[in-house]
Amino acid sequence: MAGSRLAQHLPSLFGPSRRAAWRLSVVRRLLALAALLLAVRLAVGATSPPDEAAPPPAPAKGATVVLPLASAVDLPAGSRVTVYAAGRARPVAHRARLVEAADPGTTGQPRAQVSVPEEQVGPIVQELGVSPRVSFVLVGRPGDG
Repeated sequence: MAGSRLAQHLPSLFGPSRRAAWRLSVVRRLLALAALLLAVRLAVGATSPPDEAAPPPAPAKGATVVLPLASAVDLPAGSRVTVYAAGRARPVAHRARLVEAADPGTTGQPRAQVSVPEEQVGPIVQELGVSPRVSFVLVGRPGDG
C-alpha cells in the first residue's frame, strides 16, 4: 500500500494492513461525498432567488388618531409605541401602533398617525381638549412589530 498523509498521522487506523487500506478508501470516499454535497449546497444557494422582503406590518386594529408630536419620530411604520402627553410621566395609551409619521408640513409641527385600542382613545381626546398646543411623545423600539 502506498503511504498517505492519513497513514502517517494515524498509523493505527490507516497502517499497512488490508483492513487499514479499506478504512482509508472509505474515509476518502466520505470526504469526496462531503465536498460534493458542499459544492451542491453552495451552487443552490448562489442560484436561488433572494428571499422575499419582510411581510408588511399587520393592519392597524382599533381607532386611528393623528397626533401632534413634540419631536420627529425615527421609527418605522408598524412599530409598537407607547403614547405620552409631553411633560407627563404617565402614558396616555399603551399598545399603540405607528401607522405613519409625517414630516412637519405648513404647521411646522411633526405629526404621526397612530392606531390605538378603542378603550384608550378617551384619554387622548381629553389631553387634546386640555390645550390647543398640546403635543405627544411616542416611545417605542423599531424591532417591535
